[in-house]
Amino acid sequence: MARALKVGMIGGGVNSAVGRVHELALRMDHAFELVAGCFSRDPEFNTTSGEHYGLPSSAVHRSAEHLIEARAGELDAVVIATPIDSHADYIHLALDHGLTVISDKPLLANVAQGRELLRRVQPDTCQVFSIFNYTGYPAVREMRSRIAQGQLGTVFKVMVEMPQDSYIRLKNQQKTSAIQDWRLRDGDIACVSLDLFVHLHSLVSFLCRETPRKVTAWSRAISQVAPGLIDEVDAVLEYTNNLMVNAWYGKAALGHRNGLRVRVLGTEGSLEWFQEEPELIRMADAQGNRMTLDRITTDSSITPQGRYQRFKAGHPSGFIEAFANYYTDIAQAIHAQALNEYTLSVGVAVEGLEVAQAIAQSSRLGQTIELATHTSPTGTPIHRSIPA
Repeated sequence: MARALKVGMIGGGVNSAVGRVHELALRMDHAFELVAGCFSRDPEFNTTSGEHYGLPSSAVHRSAEHLIEARAGELDAVVIATPIDSHADYIHLALDHGLTVISDKPLLANVAQGRELLRRVQPDTCQVFSIFNYTGYPAVREMRSRIAQGQLGTVFKVMVEMPQDSYIRLKNQQKTSAIQDWRLRDGDIACVSLDLFVHLHSLVSFLCRETPRKVTAWSRAISQVAPGLIDEVDAVLEYTNNLMVNAWYGKAALGHRNGLRVRVLGTEGSLEWFQEEPELIRMADAQGNRMTLDRITTDSSITPQGRYQRFKAGHPSGFIEAFANYYTDIAQAIHAQALNEYTLSVGVAVEGLEVAQAIAQSSRLGQTIELATHTSPTGTPIHRSIPA
């Protein structure tokens, strides 16, 4: 086993939405060691978080800048788990000090920031990673393997959805103060797209390895937790090789906590996965026969692998384990200095921002938006998900 990589964390305090998940996931398989952090601008939460994560007070720094200046020589990477609008500054600060960056999604807040980053690093760099944790589910990886083997024939449609009810539920309960302020502001890209669509884009890219070409979308403000805040989106996306993608996501679907679902339809079969049943895949063959695959189905090649058997079948693994799987993939890529089959690239992260911006434009203008294929200054295509 390769040595554990030493990381510092920016943000991700015990009062944050996802900090505890990052901390558990990066340590779970001993791929990383959390050795320092600045977990909050609030001194009390910062100190409390360090204690909660088992760090000595000397390892808890008063600011992200102080953390990086003081620790750059001993860290292998920094984890950024702050609100979206601060990601760019921290990414560039870490790169200035020669550190690898592991960022919560979305990698950046807008397309301009994405292109600025790509003027500095290659689309398939191992200097910067974004956490696309849903691709860490073994069942999703099993689906990808079966699609790549041609078991579905020609894939012509993917339907992805991520309905949540948090905004409208909290509005109806008169608890909108529980929503973080930064989530209540839309920029060039609606915050709900930065929060949810980037995950859907990563899943489609990961499963099918096609590139989006055209977008037609409809966005609405249903819950009105803030005036005009978009919280309901439907999009139809045309990809290369005649792949059509239907995407639905938002935070105004009562009764849906995080209803992530993926359906992949091909000429020889279909696959369906629902996150609330994370170890099950519904499959149909060319004759329309239906079956259910689980973690130890005998003809599966990915889900039975030892790395996913933290406990025996019948005791389901879930969200945090998928997060940990992705962290381990990142560690392997850092050690090898090359992306592997499971690490999606900075190019994919920027592509997701571009598609999310096109969704906003299409909704506003009421027309289909065509996406350009961009290249880096060295001529490398930006839209690249994984190594060939």
